[in-house]
Amino acid sequence: MKSLKITLSFLFILSLLLTACGGNTAPTAAPDASGGGEAPAEAVPTAAPSGPISGGTVIIGTPQEPQILNTLLSGSSIEDAVISLFIEGLIQVNENGEYVPVLAKDLPEISEDGLVVTYHLREGVKWSDGLDFTCEDVTFTYEGIMSDLSQVSTSGYSLIESIECLDPLTVEVAFSEVYAPYLRLFSYIVPRNAGEIDQMETWDYNQKPTGTGPFVLEELAPGDHLTFVRNPYFREEDKPYLDSVIIKILPSRETGMQLLKTGEIHALWDVTEADFPALAQMEADGVSYVSVQNGDIEQLVLNFGANDGSAPADPAENPHPILYDLRIRQAIQYAINKQEIADTLLYGNVKPGASVLSFGQYACDLPVSEYDPEKAKALLEESGWKSGSDGIREKDGTRLSLKIATTTGNQLREQTEQVLVEMLKQVGIELVIENVPSDVLFAGWESDGMRDHGKFDIVMYTTGPYIFAPDSHLYSNYHKDSIPTAENEGSGANFSRYINDDVSAWIDDAFVTTDDAQRHEFFCKVAEQINKDIPRIYLYDRLSITAYRTEFHNLVISPSFVDFAWNAQEWWLEP
Repeated sequence: MKSLKITLSFLFILSLLLTACGGNTAPTAAPDASGGGEAPAEAVPTAAPSGPISGGTVIIGTPQEPQILNTLLSGSSIEDAVISLFIEGLIQVNENGEYVPVLAKDLPEISEDGLVVTYHLREGVKWSDGLDFTCEDVTFTYEGIMSDLSQVSTSGYSLIESIECLDPLTVEVAFSEVYAPYLRLFSYIVPRNAGEIDQMETWDYNQKPTGTGPFVLEELAPGDHLTFVRNPYFREEDKPYLDSVIIKILPSRETGMQLLKTGEIHALWDVTEADFPALAQMEADGVSYVSVQNGDIEQLVLNFGANDGSAPADPAENPHPILYDLRIRQAIQYAINKQEIADTLLYGNVKPGASVLSFGQYACDLPVSEYDPEKAKALLEESGWKSGSDGIREKDGTRLSLKIATTTGNQLREQTEQVLVEMLKQVGIELVIENVPSDVLFAGWESDGMRDHGKFDIVMYTTGPYIFAPDSHLYSNYHKDSIPTAENEGSGANFSRYINDDVSAWIDDAFVTTDDAQRHEFFCKVAEQINKDIPRIYLYDRLSITAYRTEFHNLVISPSFVDFAWNAQEWWLEP
């Protein structure tokens, strides 16, 4: 373990040095422009305002750049975050994790048999181009979601048998079977005049969107910034308080931390848990942060199928030469000390990953996987992998070597990979780092995406279930019908090509069960079986964190996936 300890110590010291060296020195006072030697009179401090003030511009930095502003086509967290400045849903989740009506007057009514859901829409709501918001916008959004061009999950929507406008402000949704988490649907609405559904990919709306939210896009400067100004038709009088919001594209998160310290930006999106020490040092400079656990997990996705791009529907037809063997997956997990990763790289600010459902309404009480290198070695011996001359195991002339990929330029993930390399080396497994840009890692089927086509051994990234209704995530990531293939045009996120008939059946049962206790039971059966089969290894539970300057008020994160600007009309800036 000596080399592992050296690696961990090096990374720990490196992170401390980066933190210590990161800040700029305080600026010196400018010389008197008149040339005189008398110091300017000391400014009399003004009392802090007792409530919201109208006006001002908030600048929010991000190291990622949104490429498309159509929620039906968006594929990244930053796109979802920015879109939430102008797009709203019928129902959304507030900061307390409660479903609340937004474009609907109240939470929807549901029939006794659970098959018909009726929404009554708010009166007087307009889009930012002045057109009325009506039921037709809701039906259009449904058509867009179900389009072959859409990039969003159809989970739940695919069970809708019909959707009708009883009048301009009443929507009746009929399901073919009971869909228990119906409240999670229609969390965003796209205007009917966005374009023709079959031309969605070329809509002008994709770069010049309209919405019912508090802000509207005024300027898009690729690679530099997006400027949003007040929506003149926003339904709440005298809101939003701010004149404008600028999303500033930054070269790195580290640059953002510097600009936050100096006050050149007011908030920084996508701060990581490893940044907590630096944030603590910046407290005296007027910097704070908000965070929430939202179900996201940093995880390793293991490929059960061949890594040659053949993308088999059933991995048994063309199995991965190493990872298809459960004993190898068990050995990899035994070799990983999750607690040490959490303590050393993330300063103990996160919990080691225990399961796909370790947090939220349907959390399951499952233990963190055991760290036991000796058990890992025994399993590798049992499966025929013998130690080679350099310590890396071999079998039938094949080296026990696996490639790991994650997004380039992410310092925390790169450090995590280095630690994983050393941990696996201790048991005789070689891990080779081959990182790629985010648009390569997350590319879709039509772009020959490495995840969709199975061109990987192990990939590392963050994903997780919606904490109040995990059905959709479990279906998309672990159901046997969600394996991307040519036949389904790459639909689904079961990139491991994991098949367990019981797991798929339990997910299906949870969809149509309205009894909460029974749903919880089904979900925990799924989580427990996944832990036994190990299609993924959960490293640690993530936090959604945004750092901000204390003159920026009312920045509140929701634990839902739209976590950034759900209450942007309440933001205000202290002069």
